[in-house]
Amino acid sequence: MSANASSNNFWRWGDPSKAIHLNHFPKFKSFLQEKWDCELKIDFPVPDLENRISESKFSESDFSAIFSSLSQNQFSNSKADRIKYGFGKSYHDLIRIFTGNIPPLPDFVLFPENEKEVALILEQASKQKINIVPFSGGSNVTGAFELNTEKQITCCVNLQRMKQLISIDETSHTAVFETGIFGPELESILNEKGFTLGHFPQSFEYSTLGGWLATRSGGQESGQYGKIEDIVLGLKVVTPSGNISTTDFPKHASGIDTFRLFIGSEGTLGIITQAKIKIHKLVNNHEWVVALFKSFEEGTAAVSGLLQQGIHPGIARLSDALETKLFSTMRNSESQGLKKLVSSFIKSRVESKGFTEPCILMFRFAIKNPSDSAAVKFSKNFLEAHNAFLLPSSTSGNWAEHRFTLPYLRDTLIEHRVMIDTFETVAYWKDINTLYATVKKSLNYSDFYQKGGLLFCHMSHVYETGACLYFTMIAPMENGNEEQQWLNYKTIVTDALIQSGGAVSHHHGVGKDHQRWYLQTTSTEEKQLLQSLKKYLDPNNIMNPGKLFDETQD
Repeated sequence: MSANASSNNFWRWGDPSKAIHLNHFPKFKSFLQEKWDCELKIDFPVPDLENRISESKFSESDFSAIFSSLSQNQFSNSKADRIKYGFGKSYHDLIRIFTGNIPPLPDFVLFPENEKEVALILEQASKQKINIVPFSGGSNVTGAFELNTEKQITCCVNLQRMKQLISIDETSHTAVFETGIFGPELESILNEKGFTLGHFPQSFEYSTLGGWLATRSGGQESGQYGKIEDIVLGLKVVTPSGNISTTDFPKHASGIDTFRLFIGSEGTLGIITQAKIKIHKLVNNHEWVVALFKSFEEGTAAVSGLLQQGIHPGIARLSDALETKLFSTMRNSESQGLKKLVSSFIKSRVESKGFTEPCILMFRFAIKNPSDSAAVKFSKNFLEAHNAFLLPSSTSGNWAEHRFTLPYLRDTLIEHRVMIDTFETVAYWKDINTLYATVKKSLNYSDFYQKGGLLFCHMSHVYETGACLYFTMIAPMENGNEEQQWLNYKTIVTDALIQSGGAVSHHHGVGKDHQRWYLQTTSTEEKQLLQSLKKYLDPNNIMNPGKLFDETQD
């Protein structure tokens, strides 16, 4: 039985009706074609995966016998649904879809509608030794849904029907939601009451509260609101050993905050069903500060200095020279008239001052009171004193308007046989410039640059102690060697990240793709502690096995 219709567009990011074509970016397309001396065209079709996989090992009669309290419309073992909920949205996921190299898939999907049903599912699954992979939005890019084996029956638990607002405290500025709710619906509910969560990852439109919590997500406005671990106050979690409901206070000293054990646990300990979160009054007035630096290193020095002066822009983004150049080629319309004259004048002034390969910095401040306006003025003065060239705030362009659409570009690049992947890390300020340089140089020891590969970077989240660097690499795809090509480059750059003092991830999580580096950077004592926790909460090892904990077992 199928809960969702089959579609060959299932692999696409977001809403397939919003898909874009590389032709929408003629300057960018021309740049790539000239660099690679080729004609980019769509010639990488997705095969019909349903004809390549076997029928489920878990039948409708099995479902009726084991999960008898659930209704028939809460179950699917169709090929279409097993494919749809068996992949995330990473390049690795998509390249296996395009090449038909299908990894093990879940045998069936369940759609619980409340916490009681989640508890029943985990209780029965533990008894029957059925593996459980939690799934909400499916936007994960680190292999979080990849199965450890196809020998054991695996169930995907889809939480999208659990999306209710449980309560809101407008006095204390808190709210409780079920965790299957998607970002736009959560924001809409809060906005109607004059509030916001303030959590806007690039996946915002197609990811859920539960996914943010399970992967320790970071939103683009983390400078103002914090990452998800700064926002959450308490949880309800269903585990195979029982339900956990944590106590919560604004701040307290009543022992260990046990709910924090589940933040970033990636479905390995249980399923987060409800979360109590901080909410904030909506801010409708914002101001941009835009500047250029002669080098990425000058920019990082200015940003760290400003943060350590106590100035915290909600959005902070510093692009290196190559990313700055590429973004200028991605404007799909030419400036006209007065706007074109102004743009030419600014370009001439910038070049005359020695900004031949500039790096662009964009700050956005929420203006809630006069002190916020003072922070904007202070920032401009500070940046100028650190050799920045200030640009009109309007040059921030429509970044905010289109900040959630870049994944659509990735889809069309893959169709044009372009390898594209992103990886991110976080490090202390003392290590940032060394890390940036080391990662860029690491690919010299491969054929990446020789074959026309491009590696560019921006700083996406900033703190007084350090920052997140977010890299993107693109290269012509090696036909017939697509997966190994990606793995080779992925290994090189991630090794370089770790060796340079970077974390395995700042906000994407670990999943299967980052597991080897996560284990390298986790101490023996930490592994033993986590192993004990896993054994207590999940004695039969059914919760997303093969992630985080299992490799630490003796």
